[in-house]
Amino acid sequence: MIRRFSTFCLAAAQLAVFTQSSLANDSADLVLRNGTIVTMDEARPAAEALAISDGRIVAVGSDEDIENLVRPDTEVLDLGGRTVIPGLVDTHIHAIRGGQTYPFETYWHDETSLASALEALKTAARDRARDQWVAVVGSWHPDQFAERRAPDVADLDKTLPQTPAYVQYLYDYALVNTKGIELLALDSAAPKLPPGITIERNEESRATGRLFGNIGSFNVLFGQLSAIGKNERKANLKVFFSHLNAVGVTGFIDPSAGPAVGYEPFFALRDEGGLTLRAGYRIPAAHPGKEAEWFREIMSFRPAVHDDGTLSFLGLGESLVFAMNDGVQMGPGFAPPKEARDELLKVAQFAAERRIPVEIHAYTDDAASAILDVFEEVHKTHPLNDLRWSIAHLNTGSERTLDRMQKMGLAYTVQMGPYFEGAAIAGANGTAVAAVSPPTRLAIDKGLLVAGGTDSTRIGVAGVWQAIEYHLTGRSLGGTVQKASDQLLTRKEALRLYTRNAAWIAFAEEDRGTLSAGKLADLAVLDKPYMTMPVDEIDTIRSVLTLLGGKVVYDAGALRSAEQ
Repeated sequence: MIRRFSTFCLAAAQLAVFTQSSLANDSADLVLRNGTIVTMDEARPAAEALAISDGRIVAVGSDEDIENLVRPDTEVLDLGGRTVIPGLVDTHIHAIRGGQTYPFETYWHDETSLASALEALKTAARDRARDQWVAVVGSWHPDQFAERRAPDVADLDKTLPQTPAYVQYLYDYALVNTKGIELLALDSAAPKLPPGITIERNEESRATGRLFGNIGSFNVLFGQLSAIGKNERKANLKVFFSHLNAVGVTGFIDPSAGPAVGYEPFFALRDEGGLTLRAGYRIPAAHPGKEAEWFREIMSFRPAVHDDGTLSFLGLGESLVFAMNDGVQMGPGFAPPKEARDELLKVAQFAAERRIPVEIHAYTDDAASAILDVFEEVHKTHPLNDLRWSIAHLNTGSERTLDRMQKMGLAYTVQMGPYFEGAAIAGANGTAVAAVSPPTRLAIDKGLLVAGGTDSTRIGVAGVWQAIEYHLTGRSLGGTVQKASDQLLTRKEALRLYTRNAAWIAFAEEDRGTLSAGKLADLAVLDKPYMTMPVDEIDTIRSVLTLLGGKVVYDAGALRSAEQ
């Protein structure tokens, strides 16, 4: 893996030198000058200016280097020293599903007190019709609140006596208030709940308001509560993508968006030309126990990888075989049955034969070990080294597991689950394991290619910057777990996960990931100096200008107003 990635870096550097030389005589449509440009290009790590023509970067260098590309009709923006980075790419975000309900949901990850969190729900309820739900669906932790506790049903009833409220804590449990108990008929003989949801009851057999389930059942339940039409879902996706653009995100990979119907608003938006970022997606399994048959059938109609520049298909993910998926299990003990291992072997052999990319979910080291047993068997006859297969999450991944991955050339896509789940990981595995979770530092040191995601919107914060800050501080939400300093990443290492390494995992390294001549002009001009600002404020970074292929997809007006 080390040699392969080094070869990729050398080739990219040679391409940049050749392209800059060949395009140096061109004029530019747009020039950004007087900035701090973090190129992520090893051949030229920093610059002051860059020039763009026909959607691509034609030159990167000093202000003087770029001056000869300026013509009377060239737009020139003075950056005023601002930092410019390659457009961020989130390699593991449930954007297609989460984006469809983004404006409907209330998010608590920035709230510092339970009182303010409840007030945010009350504010959301003001614009809701009668009996329309308000909802918080994951991405918060009780320890973030000054009160150091989660809400209870009494809190929800006091705040929202007439509005049904749903508050989900990661995928552990959900709360509904008394109005919600009424609308879901939880105390009737026929509760209005999907399969897989169980009701906690008191000694009198009445619903307490607490519900239990799993990833699939909670997602189905929330879909039932949100009850949003297709057109509104499409509009919500557009709002969500605009939010991502506003923080400098220009691309994402969705590992699984659930049932096929969930993709329809997304594809409709794309067909209308409404995508403001480069979107990749993978296909998950659909039929428990018949996953190999499903994948063979669905892949009969499509190539292993396809990218039209805006939308890309990137293979299989994240649940390849239902019984091999350990969900959000925190501790050891996951032991999938032989039938599931055999089914994964069929899926993996098929994918390797067809050279189909794969990203597979493994929260625990036990799950990863079982997956690697299968992958190693496939590797004997169909080497995996250049297929860009990856394991996602790996919160409790061991050194042995990373070594096994490295030998087969597997990549690691790391998310921010332990930012929210640090205390649970410590409780299930001990503080020593939690202190190195996720094992990003160790994976990088072993030469694995590591790409970054958020896993938002349920167990992550959309917009990448909170994830980057977490890689740098190692401090979980509420400070319940603090990683040792030798487990932290540098600022460039953290940024690399969401730029050049993210481009590689998307098969797009020739076009994206660095700010170098010949690459697409996907970039963000930041409102704060990422490389020098206080590390615990990085989550507040926003973009003042985001370009996708040289076209503006977000503009805060700061640069152009400064010129007037």
